[in-house]
Amino acid sequence: MTLSERRARILAFIVDDYVLSAQPIGSQALVEKHNLGLSSATVRNEMAALEEEGLITHPHTSAGRIPSNRGYRYYVSSLMPEKNLSRQEQISILHQFHQSTRDLEEWVSLAASVLSHSMHNLALATTPRVTDVRFKQLQLVELSENRALLVVVTSDAGVHQHTLDFPVHITQEGLTRLANRLNAEFGGHMAADLPMRDKGEPLGAVESIIVAAVTEMLLKEQEAASAAPIIEGVRELLRQPEFEGSDRILDTLEAMDERKLRAAIPSGAVDSGGIAIVIGDENHEGPYQDMSFVLARYGLPGGATGVLGLLGPTRLAYGEAVAHVRYVGDVLTELMRKYYSDE
Repeated sequence: MTLSERRARILAFIVDDYVLSAQPIGSQALVEKHNLGLSSATVRNEMAALEEEGLITHPHTSAGRIPSNRGYRYYVSSLMPEKNLSRQEQISILHQFHQSTRDLEEWVSLAASVLSHSMHNLALATTPRVTDVRFKQLQLVELSENRALLVVVTSDAGVHQHTLDFPVHITQEGLTRLANRLNAEFGGHMAADLPMRDKGEPLGAVESIIVAAVTEMLLKEQEAASAAPIIEGVRELLRQPEFEGSDRILDTLEAMDERKLRAAIPSGAVDSGGIAIVIGDENHEGPYQDMSFVLARYGLPGGATGVLGLLGPTRLAYGEAVAHVRYVGDVLTELMRKYYSDE
């Protein structure tokens, strides 16, 4: 969908004004505030057309209009101006990090606190983890005729042990040959790759048991790599007008539950170096469909990364949010590069 220049301007003004006021926007208010050079009737007609397109809506019996989720998405994708933090804002943020100790967890907590204080919404951050856990190598140690100890090393330096029972007797010599073959074939692969054999040769009974155990270990390690987020600014979020009603407060507090929020964060949508904006009904069902995420991934390329961002009502100052999340994420990345890239 492509809007005319006039309708696009009116939609942008509605979004910007509603973000500031949290009150439905009327045609007369737009004419008076923005000197549109149009009559109130003309603006009403354009607003009616925007409503037919599903970009704005009117709450209850109010004469004013507010952006819909679709309207916010159009604004973010096509109308939102590029914003950067002022030099003074950058210096203020850097000063806070330079005052902290050289501690990664403290940096992550501080990043969430800075974002929450700056944007008056809830901020979240996960500690850096290796997101693509890969198989590095395994060893097999004979325990008895039909039993062996499996030791698996993963790319995040994890070491895992598991006792395996086989349907046939296999010697230590046979176990060593098998371990060498599997290491050569599957080294550097993720869990989804392990059952695949380049030569199309079917797995033997012993090999099948080993590969199944290694796959399960990798999947568990991958799940553990998704850390519960550090959260700052619950009070800031609850002060937003959208959450004033008692029912909304209870729903919002439920959404802040660590387990639910951990599952709801759309971290898969965040590319390295990019910003992900997930609006309203683009989120998981439940209270998150009345909220928006603005997220960035930070960390070392090819190494440990985390997710940093904001969660607020869909009435969010998206341009400001993107500028703050991007800058704080860049600061964290630079700190990790400076202090941890050689460790």
